Amino acid sequence: MYKAFEQYLKSNTTLKNKILFLAISGGVDSMVLSHLLTHFNIPHTLLHCNFQLRGQESEEDEQFIIQYAKANQLPFETIKFDTKTYSQTNKLNTQEAARELRHNWFKSFLKTDQSYLLTAHHLDDSIETFFINLLRGTGLKGLTGISTNKNNIIRPLLGFKKSEIIDFANQNNIQFREDKSNASDNYLRNKLRHHIIPNLKELTGNFEGKMSTLFEDLSASSQFIDATFLDLKNQIKSNQRLNIEVLNTIPESLWHQLFSDFGLSRKHNSELIKLVYGNSGAIMTFNSYRFLKDRHQIIISNNTKPKTNSKLSISKNDSIVKLGQSELKISTIPYSSTLDFKPNIAYLNADKLVFPLEIRTWQQGDKIQPLGMQGSKLISDVLTDKKINQFDKENQYVITSNQNIIWLVDLMISNAFAIDDKTKSILKIEHIKY
Repeated sequence: MYKAFEQYLKSNTTLKNKILFLAISGGVDSMVLSHLLTHFNIPHTLLHCNFQLRGQESEEDEQFIIQYAKANQLPFETIKFDTKTYSQTNKLNTQEAARELRHNWFKSFLKTDQSYLLTAHHLDDSIETFFINLLRGTGLKGLTGISTNKNNIIRPLLGFKKSEIIDFANQNNIQFREDKSNASDNYLRNKLRHHIIPNLKELTGNFEGKMSTLFEDLSASSQFIDATFLDLKNQIKSNQRLNIEVLNTIPESLWHQLFSDFGLSRKHNSELIKLVYGNSGAIMTFNSYRFLKDRHQIIISNNTKPKTNSKLSISKNDSIVKLGQSELKISTIPYSSTLDFKPNIAYLNADKLVFPLEIRTWQQGDKIQPLGMQGSKLISDVLTDKKINQFDKENQYVITSNQNIIWLVDLMISNAFAIDDKTKSILKIEHIKY
């Protein structure tokens, strides 16, 4: 095992010149890992959690680690947790509570990119995790075993079998503590360890080796999918929309992965498929986001709607008016035949305006007089004609003067307030989005 671990160190340079912390329970796995690190002169600090779940045994485990650390001149930290109270307060089972407590404590030591936590998970742990996740109905990522290096956590023993670790400990007289709870069948992991996996080993030779190869293949497949999806996911995250034609080039079973940044998981996939094949205008809510099918695309919005009755006043002296994620820049300018006409800029006849102006989101029944028309048209019809999607409709602003709509922001100014060659003074309103 010395040679195999030395080879690991040569091929994995992550441990060199880093600040290393070892999660140590006192069991055979973590004691062997500490022994190997010490043998190869790799400095590490021991971190031991006393969950106070096994009475005197928990106290003896803690004292065992303290004595080991002092005898080997290793820095160490220990902590006691009231795990039962924590589990009751947070409505977690004991295992979940212990996992959350140790995770948060370990994380407090990883203060820089150069700080790493070492754990003594081995190949058997990875195999057990595979079957646990399989029984829970996990996706591809859950079947890849335990990752070797993720989020500043390194697992140097994942290439070793449990039997190899035990043999090595016995051969080198490495002292360790036995956790009696490991013999209990009260936990799913222990049932798999004691009954299911031994039966599988009897059915095939080199079971651990075959599982290790499977993990490599599944991990490579998962990484390939992630790399293939990366640009597309970044595009979705940036634009919060995706063309359905692009979506249809991807297997339906993987659609949820494209939207994982918005909280979608495998359980949402059937609802997402229903939305994509549904009618235009259909909306579904996933976590804190709303998904809209708008003709040939899926559009994503935060699950909040603007207050349609809120109003902001614009006085004659205002130059800037804030509108959440945008602002209005207001100025008075003389008439010019070289005005820069853009959708987000309104040039209005200042002599016809009555201040203060008001800005609000549009409401049903609102009307505007389009350029070149004598009569008026419903805002709702204008938005439909211009194929404005439902989310943008909800955030569509209008500006009014004396209760008359003068500008449907970014879309249309009112003919009644349009400028002409007789206009003396122009109110310029520019809508700037951040």
